[in-house]
Formats: sequence, C-alpha cells, structure tokens
Amino acid sequence: MAYEHQSTSADGRFALQVDPWEARNSHWVLTPQVRDLNSGRVLFKPVASSWSADGSTWTGSQVRIALRKYPGDQPRPCLAAWVDCEREVAWIEGSETRLALDQLEAELERSLLAGKPER
Repeated sequence: MAYEHQSTSADGRFALQVDPWEARNSHWVLTPQVRDLNSGRVLFKPVASSWSADGSTWTGSQVRIALRKYPGDQPRPCLAAWVDCEREVAWIEGSETRLALDQLEAELERSLLAGKPER
C-alpha cells in the first residue's frame, strides 16, 4: 500500500496517513492508519480496507477521525473515533469507554451496526 499524508500532530510526532483506492468510478476510499513518525510504528490501522477517513482534527497527541465504511448503505453513515497516540487508547465519540487500539475496529463495527444515534 502506498500511504499518503493526511494530517500531523502539532509536534510532528504522529500522523494520520491514508491509502486511497477507487472503489467505483470516481468513488474513493481513504483507508487510514495512525503512525508514530519517530519510531515508524503503526498505532492503528483497520484490517478492513473499506474504512475511509473523511477528515481529521488533532488536539495535542489525540486525533479525531471522521470515518465511514464503504459501501455507504450502512445503518449509521458516519462515525468519529478518537485515538490518543501517547496513551495508545481509543474511543468512539460519545462513549466514555476507552479501548486498546487493537479493539477499536471491532467497536467501530458494533457502533456502525447499532444504527443511527438518537438525537
């Protein structure tokens, strides 16, 4: 995979990178990975390449990633996940539960299948 830079923490230590691939004609999926640039270690990368990072915002060493899953006919069209690169934990926005980074994708799947959030 040829990952491209999407965003970097203010101190330049961590980055959100994406692997763009064309799922359909002009429909791009940006498979994310969060990387420690000092060590080169990948902190988070979903196994399923169908997760797409639609945007990111950094607060210190924490990144908020707006995610959707291809194809777009999911019960919940978009989720936001936070990854704390220093502490190596993550959570789904709106949840108090902190997860090990290797548990984030499974929690994203559960949240996606739970349907649309109540407003």
